[in-house]
Amino acid sequence: MTDATPDTRPLIADTPAPLARIGDHLVSRAAFLADVQALAERLPPARAAFNLCQDRYHFAVAFAAILLRGQINLLPPNRGRTTLAEIASQHPDAVALVDGPDTEIAIPILRVTAHGKAGEVTGPIPEIPGGQTAVLAFSSGSTGAPTAHARSWEALHAVTAQALEALAPEGDPAPTLVGTVPPQHMYGLESTVLYALLGPTTLLAGRPFYPEDVRAALTACAPAVLVTTPFHLKACLRAGLEWPSPARILCATAPLDPEAAGQAERVFGCRLDEIYGCTEAGAIATRRTTRAADWTTYPGVGIHAGDDGRARVRGPQHPEPVPLPDHIEVRGAGHFRMEGRLADQLNIAGKRASLADLNRRLNAIPGVLDGVFIPPEPDADARGVTRLAALVVAPDLSETEIQAALSECMDPLFLPRPLVRVGHLPRSATGKLPRQVLLDLLAHHGQCA
Repeated sequence: MTDATPDTRPLIADTPAPLARIGDHLVSRAAFLADVQALAERLPPARAAFNLCQDRYHFAVAFAAILLRGQINLLPPNRGRTTLAEIASQHPDAVALVDGPDTEIAIPILRVTAHGKAGEVTGPIPEIPGGQTAVLAFSSGSTGAPTAHARSWEALHAVTAQALEALAPEGDPAPTLVGTVPPQHMYGLESTVLYALLGPTTLLAGRPFYPEDVRAALTACAPAVLVTTPFHLKACLRAGLEWPSPARILCATAPLDPEAAGQAERVFGCRLDEIYGCTEAGAIATRRTTRAADWTTYPGVGIHAGDDGRARVRGPQHPEPVPLPDHIEVRGAGHFRMEGRLADQLNIAGKRASLADLNRRLNAIPGVLDGVFIPPEPDADARGVTRLAALVVAPDLSETEIQAALSECMDPLFLPRPLVRVGHLPRSATGKLPRQVLLDLLAHHGQCA
């Protein structure tokens, strides 16, 4: 039971569903709270703490302990020394909660070793002030420098309730969440941690990455919901494995084309739902991609076009309307279509194209395993430099063959110069490609965009 007040929200849901699965061990909510309280007592006084735990159960324990101490979870976009140092300069008293070898971290660390077997709490579920800042999340940097976005505990409660209503599981009411996305990412936090903390689902402690690991996890955790990204999903589809049938697949971080969605539903034998969201606003909408091109907003969430033509979203989790980073066409109450990121719109010699569409055409070429266009610098027009570049993983194709295939489906102005073949693309754990990383890779190959 909880002692809720109008100004507080419970730390976890009062439900009989296990909170976590660690291997074959199911962790009760009372055992989870015992781990949380033990870690909270070890946290030094501070305004915030880095939550860098890679094991999802450790992350959840750290997340809740930080909240319990009235602190903010700092969720950096990556674990690079420079990134962490920049954030730490704004939070000099913050420690890093870790659960693995982290000798590269140049800030004080506190190790998390919770395992859900230390005992159980018998008292009421702790309450957290709704207005308390729960997380400071950072954008991925795929279109520029990462920026911070604060989310309150009340806002996280609201978006979780909306998602659980919109994505009510079919069949078994308490599936296990098998996530390939890290919990430091807002999609990973909302869909693999908060769904378990605040709803009737169970999180899987591990994060399977390779297709065979994903297959084994889905088999062991049935009934399961696969929470993944287009990058991981397409790798699983290419693997040629025999797949168990999850209760559902959730996919986010980039739009999934209908063909891939249809193939996934056939191969996995279940429905696939995409989630639309961004670091600025969190998750706000969903769609079953094989049935609809339009997105449907979560219950209580509205979207409208501003006077400047830029779409804004408003819901219980948004104190003020939040501008969206994408080109949105509002198509009636609660429905919209996403036409690409605003930062992805290209104008070269008066001709326009979407970076997302160029990437889609590149990756549709038979033999291309992965590829990405790199747009010119934002001030390229002023300097008279408007060339696109591209990095492509295509072991069996030559540069000439790739260029010839591209010339069949796009204006010559958008053909990449240079086009560089590489062994792999340095994608993040969510499948994103930060711009600076791509520029560094081009520079390594002696090219420039």
